[in-house]
Amino acid sequence: MPGDGRRQELRAADTATLDKVRERRRNVDRSAATRKQILDATIRCLETVGYGAVTNIRVAEEAGVSRGAMMHHFPTRQTLLVATVEYAYSRLKAYRIETLSKLAPGLPRYRAVIDLAWATARMPEGAASNEVRIGSRSDPEIRKAVTPIMSQISDDYGRLVGRLARDAGLFVDDEVQGLTATTAMAVRALAVSTFTYPRPKMVENVLTTLKAVREDIIARQLGEHLAERPRAPDTAKPKQ
Repeated sequence: MPGDGRRQELRAADTATLDKVRERRRNVDRSAATRKQILDATIRCLETVGYGAVTNIRVAEEAGVSRGAMMHHFPTRQTLLVATVEYAYSRLKAYRIETLSKLAPGLPRYRAVIDLAWATARMPEGAASNEVRIGSRSDPEIRKAVTPIMSQISDDYGRLVGRLARDAGLFVDDEVQGLTATTAMAVRALAVSTFTYPRPKMVENVLTTLKAVREDIIARQLGEHLAERPRAPDTAKPKQ
């Protein structure tokens, strides 16, 4: 029948269109997978060999991709490092959210911020971001390229901690914001310092001091009864 031929043509056209859609989807998936390979390789390189030794060629070799593929995704070192910082932060953010979700809302989650900051500073993604942050000091082009994303990341992190503080009943004043910034900068410095001065006691002392300030803020805003003070050491002399 005449209509049968038309229906077959329509089915063939639909099949061809569907094949094209599937092929585009496969190409998109392959492209995304290659991009992820490159970004993961960049993080590994930054963590293991440091900022100065990381080049697009070295990363391509580490990722196992061609230089053409590398050029397609990241034509310059600047675009590579900006994308890496953004990718690293997305992974760190996901880790923080997952970790915090396992804790009770309120003060338990807010109290977890300091230990969580120290943990993420030592993760490969945290180390890689720190390498870019430090290396950009002497590299004006990279500094100009990464400053906007670094600023966005800092603001986003500040908003996260601010939400946790408010959920805990705290007013996010200059003191709370100051502790957030001090904690972030302190753990970055500790992560670097432990390479040349590996003293666990130093890390413990710094984290304990940050937590003491946190409990002072909680006591002032919410009352001493909610502060979790570390037990003072027994300094009394033993009886003779």
